[in-house]
This record gives sequence, structure tokens and C-alpha cells, in this order.
Amino acid sequence: MRYMRPLVFFVTLFCIASCAKPPQAEIDASKAAMDAAAKNPDVVTYAPDSLRAAQEKMAELDSEIAAQAKRNALSRNYDLTRTLAAEAADEARKAAADAAAAKEQVARDASSLVEEVAAAIPLFESKVWAAKRVPRIKMDFITPLALLPAQARATVADAQKDIGGGAFASAKAKLMAVKDQLTSSEEIITEQTRIAKSR
Repeated sequence: MRYMRPLVFFVTLFCIASCAKPPQAEIDASKAAMDAAAKNPDVVTYAPDSLRAAQEKMAELDSEIAAQAKRNALSRNYDLTRTLAAEAADEARKAAADAAAAKEQVARDASSLVEEVAAAIPLFESKVWAAKRVPRIKMDFITPLALLPAQARATVADAQKDIGGGAFASAKAKLMAVKDQLTSSEEIITEQTRIAKSR
């Protein structure tokens, strides 16, 4: 009977050691969610911060797995691993959800900008036309600005194609650039008109 005690002890230790295995199903699920988020172009474009947060959480999970692997089999504890795996999966799914919401917002922004820029172009043309008739205004500042409306219309057309193809971020960037260009050009007209009138 006394020979059984050490045997029971070692069998118990073996069971404890064998039970202390990584939660592979949870780890695999988190990695699958992370891979799906990282390969989703919308996540990369519209939710880079959320993707980064998911990647950081995944790095924490990897570090914890490596730390437990270095420990003695009897002292391993995968509670934190399970928690981090669940959090990493949640962060990856959140990145996908954030991307979808951001894409919808950018789509709305781009559509609004199409209307805004299209309406601003004829107003800008009228300002160029009026500036050309101001006595003593420097035409070398004003004449190049007369080319801007045609360029702006071409940009609006390109942006509309982007919107049609689902490239909302590209469309918004183009429209914001042309909007800024129209605004800065109007400031030039205003300043040159003021200078001309003060002569």
C-alpha cells in the first residue's frame, strides 16, 4: 500500500501537467479574427487605429503564450492567455465594425463634398471674372486661376467615379484637395483685389 502513494502522487502530477495546456481553440479563434481584419482592405483604410489596437493585443497574447511556454509544466497557468485571446478576438472584430461605420461616414462625406465643390466652381469663376475687371490688378496672379475651374470639374468627375467604385476615401481626399485649392485661390483674388484698389 505504501508503494502506491508515490505512484498516486506522480499520476496526479502528470494529470496536472497534462491539463496545463494552451487554450488552442481560443488562440486559433483570435488569430483567425486578426487575420481577417488585417486582410480586409476596408479595415486598413478606414480603421487603422482600431487595427493597431488589435495587433497590440495580439502581441500581448503572443508574449503571454511564450512566457507560459518557458515556465515549468507544473507552474503554467493559462487564465491570462484565455483572457487575452478573447480580448484580441474582440479587438479584431471591433476593427472590422469600426471600418464599416467609418466607410459609411466617409461615403456620406464624399457625396456631400461632390455637391459642395460642384456648387463652388461657378462661384469661383465669377470671382475670377470680376477680378479681371479690377483696374491695376496684377494679371499674372489672376490669369492662372482661370484654369482652376476646369481642373476642379475634372477632379469632381474623377471623385464621382471613385464613389461609384466604392473608393470613398480616395474620392474624399481628392475633393478636399480641390476644395482647399479653391479656398486658397479665392484668398489670392481677395488680396490682389484689395491691393489693386489701394493703389
